[in-house]
Amino acid sequence: MKQFLLFTLSCVIVTAGLQAQQLKGIIVNKKGEPVPNSTVYIYEIAKGIAADNLGEFQTTLEPGTYTCEFRSLGYEIIKKNIIMGKENQTIRVELQETSYMLKEVVIYATASNEDPACRIMRKAIAHAPYYRYQIKEFTSEAYIKGSLTIDKIPGILKRAMKVNDNNFDINSIIGKPLVMESKSNIHFTSPETYQQNVIALKSSIPKEFNVDKGLSIMTSSIYNAELNGRISPLAPGAFRFYAFKLENVDYQPEHVINKIKVTPRKKNPNLFSGYIYILEDTWNVYIADLVASELGTTLHYRINYHQVQPSVYLPTTYDVSMTMNTMGVKGSGNYYASMKYNLVQVDKSRNTAADNETVVPDESEEEEISPKKQKISDELEKLAQKEELSTKEAYKMSKLMNKMVEPEEVKNQRESLEIKDIEKVKMKVDTLAWKRDSAFWTNIRELPLREDELRSYQIRDSLSGGDTISETSLDRNEVVLSIDENPKTVFGKITQGGVWKMNRDLSLRYGGLMGGLREYNFTDGLWLGQTLSLNWAIDKNRNFSVSPSLHYATARKEWLWHVSTSLNYAPMSLGRFHLSAGHISRDVNSENGESRLMNTLAAIDLGQNFIRFYDSRYVKADHYIDIANGLHLYSGAEIDKRSALRNRTSFNFIGKDVPENVPSDATLYPNHTATNITVELSYTPRYRYRMREGQKWYVSTKYPTFSVVYKKGVNLFTDNPGPLYDRISTSISQTIKVSPFEEIDYLFLGGTFLSFDRLYPNDLKYFRNNQMLFTASDFNRSFNLLEPYTASGEWWMEGHLNYQSQYLFLKNLPFLQRFSFDEAVHMHGLSTENRRFYLEGGYSIGFLGLGRVGIFTGFTDKKFDRFGVRLSYPLWNFMEKPLK
Repeated sequence: MKQFLLFTLSCVIVTAGLQAQQLKGIIVNKKGEPVPNSTVYIYEIAKGIAADNLGEFQTTLEPGTYTCEFRSLGYEIIKKNIIMGKENQTIRVELQETSYMLKEVVIYATASNEDPACRIMRKAIAHAPYYRYQIKEFTSEAYIKGSLTIDKIPGILKRAMKVNDNNFDINSIIGKPLVMESKSNIHFTSPETYQQNVIALKSSIPKEFNVDKGLSIMTSSIYNAELNGRISPLAPGAFRFYAFKLENVDYQPEHVINKIKVTPRKKNPNLFSGYIYILEDTWNVYIADLVASELGTTLHYRINYHQVQPSVYLPTTYDVSMTMNTMGVKGSGNYYASMKYNLVQVDKSRNTAADNETVVPDESEEEEISPKKQKISDELEKLAQKEELSTKEAYKMSKLMNKMVEPEEVKNQRESLEIKDIEKVKMKVDTLAWKRDSAFWTNIRELPLREDELRSYQIRDSLSGGDTISETSLDRNEVVLSIDENPKTVFGKITQGGVWKMNRDLSLRYGGLMGGLREYNFTDGLWLGQTLSLNWAIDKNRNFSVSPSLHYATARKEWLWHVSTSLNYAPMSLGRFHLSAGHISRDVNSENGESRLMNTLAAIDLGQNFIRFYDSRYVKADHYIDIANGLHLYSGAEIDKRSALRNRTSFNFIGKDVPENVPSDATLYPNHTATNITVELSYTPRYRYRMREGQKWYVSTKYPTFSVVYKKGVNLFTDNPGPLYDRISTSISQTIKVSPFEEIDYLFLGGTFLSFDRLYPNDLKYFRNNQMLFTASDFNRSFNLLEPYTASGEWWMEGHLNYQSQYLFLKNLPFLQRFSFDEAVHMHGLSTENRRFYLEGGYSIGFLGLGRVGIFTGFTDKKFDRFGVRLSYPLWNFMEKPLK
């Protein structure tokens, strides 16, 4: 019975194929030259076809008469009736260059000589939310073809590349097109869910890449605030980022098309340039012709829209071309998609007073709207009746329109604390997709194959025995740059360090003989020794580690040791417990001290010692946990036996006399044992997060973080002059994203000693200060010119205010806009009981988040008294692994 059904189905498919005939065509200009990137639209079946860069296309049609529209940018639109009989047809279509008229719309120009495009774009921006959610559901068919050719890859990248852990020869794909075609049935449901059922799939991509699902349909809409991750010309606030100019007006019998040039106000990879075609009165997008460039890669989007049913314009063709020249990698690619709409259902509940009655609501389905929505509707109606909208009114209308039409599901997602990565496109590949024969592809293919593409298919078939992908193919698909830091041999691991996998859950990391030198300073000399780390993965999200280290201090002639254990036990609450003990030298400013690795370089190269060391024999335990979302509790306790240290060596490459370690006088710094307890509570309202593999990761918030820290010194031991004090501080901090190109960061902090019967230098409140020219700290929340080890008195107040922008001073110069850097201004203030008010201002330039260089000036009591330059390299913190 099963075989009979399959035979019957095959007969039906073959019969249907025999009834349809193939239409092939080429689109040329009056000189007979191919018109690249043209489109064909067949009205009777609501089908768009994207012609290739040679102006060629093909499709299959059943017998009948069809009205076809041929369109290309810069050419007049042509409509032709084509009669399909029982034989294949080949047509040649000649397009005439467009002769636009630009006359009547000029009367809309304002007294300020504002370009008429501004009026049109305000209307389009205001209506964008309606068109974003206009469609409730549709079903369609999509033919998608993608190709990529890599012309050059530098040798160093070739050697580092790995394709899904396979020993794949990258050279085998250089200069050869990688092609993929698919035919899919699409089912869209509002607001953003696509079910893509791939019924035919063909690829020349080598099987090592594990590409088994085909290319996804494009889901990003120009009516969204972002189009494929970049700011859309129809986004709220678009006038801040783009300048618009009306270049031409095309008067068609059915509508008027405004050709508007889109120019980014700044040269930025997040902005488009190009053209957008807007229909007068309805304010739909007719064509989007936009270009974006970033780091040597240029993407050119051409999206055509057609009226698939009355007052409903949907994208019918996508044509995206790419050229790449980045880090020595050169290549090009194309993505074509042709859409045929079978069923389109408008969401009548989204109708507003501002939609120009383009869709007549079904009164039987109308629901009573709330007073709040009625008020919004009335405001929209008033704005919609205005012939001229100001930019402010356009943004207001867009906001009101969004409130009116936004689905509850989208609103809930936006307001939810958990950010869920929603799978927009759910792809399913038919079991027969890879088995379609050449006759089937001839019947459905809408772009002819070129010789090199045919050849790439033949090579793939000869190597893999066909297109069928193994059912055991991996879901993961990675092309990674792999620099294996774990030596393969035992000798290599002993000398260079590496990781031993003892079993699936247990691993041992060893620093290696070459990593035996940890640091150098004038109190200890060289630290020679080793660090081990044993890691146990309890499960996917919980782990335990223990890291012992032993080093010999050559100048002190003592063994220094340290043991640290850490347990991550509650991934949903970020629960972590840490216990450490050791005998080492530590910084007197343990909270905000300098980088020990940078101090090592300064000591041995420049003869400078930026850290005040003391001898510490300690044990410390701390715990961190989320009490509730955004509410974090930290608690810690430490017993620390402190002793003064003096310099025992002065070796440096330039033979400089080195500064003394302070304090070294035993009368100023007697040996003592300190016991302190710290409790910190911080709260960030509406802190949004993601869940990844059962673990919580905080992402963003629009609100500041409030914190309070209480620290107490307790004398646990008799006959011990331990510190006795109570200290409390509070702070508020926030980073505000003002726009995609600028942000404000601030921190305001204040505190006081509630009591202080006995204090030592270690127990004072120090302020983060970048003493060295090179620093691992950023400039936003630290001072840069304060005297070393500036400490508070009984009370203190400090503030940090920073403004960072990609376009502040230098980047406004056109010839500098192609360079990737940002600018920032900084202001820092400090007031304490025992010092006059200190103010510090600065300007810095940052490079892709990798580092910053800044100049700063300091003022005391409004009088200039210092100037300095600092270079920040935050990645240094990843290189240095401090003992905790």
